[in-house]
Parts: sequence; C-alpha cells; structure tokens
Amino acid sequence: MGTAFSSSLFGLAGSLVLGFLDLQTGQSQNRFYTDLEDWLAGQTRLSSGALSGDGDQSVPAYVQALLEQTADSLDKLQRTMTRSEESKSAANTQFMELTSKLGALTDTMHTEQMLMQKLAEGQLTQKALLEKFVTSANAGGGMDDASKGHLRNIDAYAQRMVEEMQNGREDTISQIRQEIRLLARTIAAKDS
Repeated sequence: MGTAFSSSLFGLAGSLVLGFLDLQTGQSQNRFYTDLEDWLAGQTRLSSGALSGDGDQSVPAYVQALLEQTADSLDKLQRTMTRSEESKSAANTQFMELTSKLGALTDTMHTEQMLMQKLAEGQLTQKALLEKFVTSANAGGGMDDASKGHLRNIDAYAQRMVEEMQNGREDTISQIRQEIRLLARTIAAKDS
C-alpha cells in the first residue's frame, strides 16, 4: 500500500507541475495574441492613411469591409481566448481542491489504519489473556461450571469481534478503493 500511495502522490505532483506549465504557456499565448492584435491594429491605421492619399478620397469599400471583418475576427478571437483562460483558471481551482481533498483522504486513511492496528493489538492481547486465564482455570480446577460458561462466552465474543474487525477492515479498504477509482475517473474526465 505504501508503494501504491507513494506512486499516486508522485503522479499527483507531476500532474500539478504539468498543469502549472500549461497555465503558463496559455498566458504566454494570450500575451502573444494581444501583442499581435495591437501590431495589426497599428498596421491597419497606417494602411488606411496611405490609401486615402489626399483628404478628399475615401478608402475603397472592399478594403474597408476587409478591415472591419479582420477587426471582428480579432475581437472574436480575443473573447474566445478570454473564455479559454477563465475555463483553465476554473479547472486549476478544481484541481487544487481535489488535491487538498486527496490529502485529507490520505490523512484519514492513515489515522484509520493506525486505529485499526491499535484495535487489533488490543484484541489479540485480550484474547491471549483470556486463553491464559482459561488454561490456568482448567488446570487449577477451582472454577464452577457457570464461570467456565461465562469464560467460553467471552472467548466466543472476542473471537467474533476479531472476525468483525477483519471484515470491517476489508469493507473499509474496498470502499476506499472505490472512492479512489471514482476520483481517478473524475480526473480523467476533466482532462478529456
């Protein structure tokens, strides 16, 4: 379990690094498009001034239409890039929340594992004491039948508790595995 947990944390850290790099490249691309748009806007102003020649002539209609279409296309591109950046920002926020939830889940699993281990040690110690007591009582012969019956009941209950604890541990592990599978599917769906 330690190796699997370590490898999943390593994968999570790698994914965080790749997400950060993706965010940085997206911002660089946005800056490039903004600079390109500013440069194109500067070029269109120069071109329209050069085409007009003297003040009485106007820009030809097809050039005017082409410039308006280019301006509209650049405006649409800018809106698309803004929406894309907002989407990436939201995805990064969700990814960070998922990371914190996975960390909390890991802490919870570790705490539960320690608790289960302590319970198992306590159960084994109680069982050993009961067996020692029953053995000494049988050897000494100083117990009546009612006490022996009570001791057998206690031993049966202790055995049942150990079995239920093992079953509970298996159920907890299977539930945790299902949660991790669900998280992996969610992450895979968000990456798609």
